[in-house]
Amino acid sequence: MAPITQRYISPEERAENRARWIRFAYLVAVVIPLTGMVMIYGYSDQAPAWLRDFTVNLDAAFGFAILSLIKAIAA
Repeated sequence: MAPITQRYISPEERAENRARWIRFAYLVAVVIPLTGMVMIYGYSDQAPAWLRDFTVNLDAAFGFAILSLIKAIAA
């Protein structure tokens, strides 16, 4: 059986892969929690009416995931 040789990865490809991982990490660490925080704020009394309406409609489109999260935190 012949040994398996690794595929050559050029420096450009390594840089592209690193950039892809950094974008993914940024999405997971910043964008998703920030979106959740804005959605949770949208359910509060201090939020403007347009944000409350938008939050309820958007959350309804996803099956009220944020509202169930708020209820779980409050319980």
